[in-house]
Amino acid sequence: MTAQQQQAMDSLYALDNIVTVRITMPPGEWDAVRNEQPRGGRCNFDWRDGARYTWRTATKVEISGTRFPPRTTFTKVGIKKKSFCGSINSNKPCLHIDFGKDNKPNRPLIEALIGTRYLTLNNSIQDASYVRQPLGYKLFELSGLPHSRCNFARVFVNGTPIGQGLPGVNSPGVFVNAEPIMPRYIERNFQHTKGNLYEIEHTDDFSSSRIDFIGVESLSEFDDKADLRLAIDHLRAHGIDGAAEVFDLDQFIRLYAMEFFLKHWDGYSRNTNNTYVYNNVDAVHTPGIDNVHFAMIPWGIDQTLQPDRHFLLGTEGRLAKLVRSDPTRRAQVLEQIRIYRSGIFGRKSQDAVLIPMLEEMRATLSGLGVPNLPVEVGIVRKQLRLAMSAGYLAGGVDSADSLYIRDDATNDCMHVSSQPIPLDVPTPTNFEVTHRPRLAAEEDTDLWTLPALGDGQSIVNKASGKILHASTNLNSGPGHKLLYAGAGDNTGHADEFRVEPLDADPQNFSHSGYFSLVSVRTGLRARFGADATASGAPRVHQEAQGSKLFLS
Repeated sequence: MTAQQQQAMDSLYALDNIVTVRITMPPGEWDAVRNEQPRGGRCNFDWRDGARYTWRTATKVEISGTRFPPRTTFTKVGIKKKSFCGSINSNKPCLHIDFGKDNKPNRPLIEALIGTRYLTLNNSIQDASYVRQPLGYKLFELSGLPHSRCNFARVFVNGTPIGQGLPGVNSPGVFVNAEPIMPRYIERNFQHTKGNLYEIEHTDDFSSSRIDFIGVESLSEFDDKADLRLAIDHLRAHGIDGAAEVFDLDQFIRLYAMEFFLKHWDGYSRNTNNTYVYNNVDAVHTPGIDNVHFAMIPWGIDQTLQPDRHFLLGTEGRLAKLVRSDPTRRAQVLEQIRIYRSGIFGRKSQDAVLIPMLEEMRATLSGLGVPNLPVEVGIVRKQLRLAMSAGYLAGGVDSADSLYIRDDATNDCMHVSSQPIPLDVPTPTNFEVTHRPRLAAEEDTDLWTLPALGDGQSIVNKASGKILHASTNLNSGPGHKLLYAGAGDNTGHADEFRVEPLDADPQNFSHSGYFSLVSVRTGLRARFGADATASGAPRVHQEAQGSKLFLS
């Protein structure tokens, strides 16, 4: 690895650098690229007879960026279509570009310019926001896992943005520029650079029945799969203990937790797909146990953080099933969820890193003409908030955690008012509980801790130490039983509440991120309603049909 190459790639993939790729080739050749159908057919995961697409040669390719690199043209550049299932598209195809495939003199020149000879351009037709891949890879980076650098590109063929004027293309020429898993990627993410790399596609797994279908990547030192066969046999013979000997199991557990937070339904744990596995050793021809140390690599994350999916610890992958079924390793996964939920998915990270990143991408994409961004990016932003909430629901709330209790319908947070209840008490000890929008700066009257109490949890305000109390004799004007914050009086379980996950299967580690706050005393649920206090603030009261809440 040269530091200069990695620095060049950092510049190439910087989020504020929009890359422009201008491809020139005979129109008939371009039509052959974009219209080619994968050998073996679409979504044929049992294909094992080599490459699905044909490399063709562009007459020239010009590459430049708003910041880097300077405009430079290369001749005789390799280009081929990619994707054979979900993102396959002939009007706006995903592309692989290899500047040195058909013209070896290009290789030192392009690597000196941008650090690599390879580009992977994803059409993002399954992600109308375009932000899920850069965001997801940033989250993998923050978690210390292998990750691609990623930004945006404009791509033209013969002067026309790819897809312009063709049906079903809403952002002609706009692509996600994701770093492919090639030598520079391996150098940056792993200690050893002379290992073997394999691709796991849907239905592939670490089993002898699928080994013939698992692809060997070209940068591998050997292509006979000897190390993979050994790992599969060892896994079958020794289960979870064997897995720890041939896999970096701690690394997999971090990845497993991240797939939970990202709702990565099309990854390894839930669909045995979109994953590479790298043997992070210097490969040998005849490997033993000491020559096998596989690590997982996430890929294909354009369908993460979907609102109609659950946060789930899936068990479709054999390794995931072994980990979740083992009490010690399952506890390790849940501890990793707790670490991530208060770390990279926590409020400080979201406010300081993730939300600013989303806003930066939204501004960039708006300038590129991508439509409906406020809605599409808003969906992703909401899923990030729910990810934190799901982490607390799955991993449990620590008594010291200060959290917002928020309503899905309004995004308001539960607040302790300064207004006493009742109003005419000379020395008040009880105060109205209302709801209001979250302020830009944190205010402790909006934050709560949830220590265990009796048959549930106590809901304690951070600012005052006042405790949420379910009244049976104080009602609002419309007749709803009130909640208020007071000094604490747990007579009849009045200060105890249950956090009940909604649309969830906690036993199977499946969560929506939402919950209902239920009084142990009354059986009624917290409702962010319109019943007003004397000063006109909307109350949080008790009702049979409570609000759909989340923690943030």
